[in-house]
Amino acid sequence: MEEPKIIVNTTMTKEDYRKFLYLATFKRNKLIIPFLLLISLLGSVIVSYDKGNFLWCKLIISWIFLFALAIVVVILKVESKNKQRIKTDKTGSFDSVNTLKFYDDKIVIENNALKSTGELKYNQFYTVVESKDYFIFYLTANQASLIRKKDVENLQDFKEFILGKFAGNYKQI
Repeated sequence: MEEPKIIVNTTMTKEDYRKFLYLATFKRNKLIIPFLLLISLLGSVIVSYDKGNFLWCKLIISWIFLFALAIVVVILKVESKNKQRIKTDKTGSFDSVNTLKFYDDKIVIENNALKSTGELKYNQFYTVVESKDYFIFYLTANQASLIRKKDVENLQDFKEFILGKFAGNYKQI
């Protein structure tokens, strides 16, 4: 039987999941901030017309206010999603150890606490994203699994291995 090239034992805490949600919302999609700026600008242009007159001071103040409001709404949505996920976690997936075994052609994922095992070929992944603290493996555009960098023994070797397997589907944020 073939031996794995790399084995990583990692966990995802509730705080890791929360950080992941913020990364996925603000860092992964670079267009979210420009989009919020544009929408808030359009709203402030509408608000700035007063009986046929355009008020620049009102435009700037309303733009700042609407942009801040949009950011707050997105943050509340992320926090709500986080609370909902934590509340509905009946499996105990937080804080349980995932063992990922990286072979030449596949990854085998095991979780003894959940009594589960899965096997995926590298070409089945949508993309891999590296952040400051995590490697995030996207199975689809909306479904992901993460590895905490602090759980990886030799980070440089792991990164080189991952880059080799996901060369066209790898990005750093």
